Amino acid sequence: MEYYKIFAIEYERRQALSTEIFLRSMDPEPMFMSYYIWAIVGANTAVIVDTGYTKETALSRGRKQQRCPGEGLKLIGIQPDEVEQVIITHFHWDHLGNRALFPRATFYAQEKEMAFWTGRYASVPIFREVIEPDDIVGMVRLNLSGHLTLIDGSRELFPGISVHWVGGHTPGMQIVEVATAGGTAVIASDAVKTYRNLTENIPDPYVNDISEMIDGYELVRNLAENESLVFPGHDPEVFNRFGSPAEGIVGLLQG
Repeated sequence: MEYYKIFAIEYERRQALSTEIFLRSMDPEPMFMSYYIWAIVGANTAVIVDTGYTKETALSRGRKQQRCPGEGLKLIGIQPDEVEQVIITHFHWDHLGNRALFPRATFYAQEKEMAFWTGRYASVPIFREVIEPDDIVGMVRLNLSGHLTLIDGSRELFPGISVHWVGGHTPGMQIVEVATAGGTAVIASDAVKTYRNLTENIPDPYVNDISEMIDGYELVRNLAENESLVFPGHDPEVFNRFGSPAEGIVGLLQG
């Protein structure tokens, strides 16, 4: 089996409130959130996980973008227009932009995610606010053009790289299991926003189904060789746990 290196590319970091990360938190202290895309790099391939948000979306939502995610990929030698495989963990606005950077890619997402965001509940305000309509339309176009593969549950996409449906955060939330030289790692994305969410079993407030989220935590623990090999979706702590080959980039389990 091939072993992979995993890189986290941070494209933004902002000060947030704990109420944005921990359900029913009463803590008034601010904390920081990181925004990532990930690159799974093998001997002859690079698989990208999520695509971040665009500069235009950042401006429309009053956010910033410290670097274009594509520029971050170039810092580790990956040319976005040459990438052939992109895994989308879920369809929220901060994970689904910048698709045009990957014109050659086949995208992979859960069928449940596509069904929900093209179904009757997508226009309900509490759901509508966390997506960009153009992103959803873009995924529909990818599907119609044959550049989107929809998955039902778990599937090994490539030797040593598998996806698993967990739900919870969104109806079609999926995580990515990766074989590395250090053991089995899990890119959890927003299925586990921070290490504390996982260690204390605290759901985050942007949740579609709390029980699914808790079950997802358990699946993440079971898949990963150990908890230190779990890659949360928005925790700056990853920069304290793993080496940094370039500013704003973390190399997870290299070698």
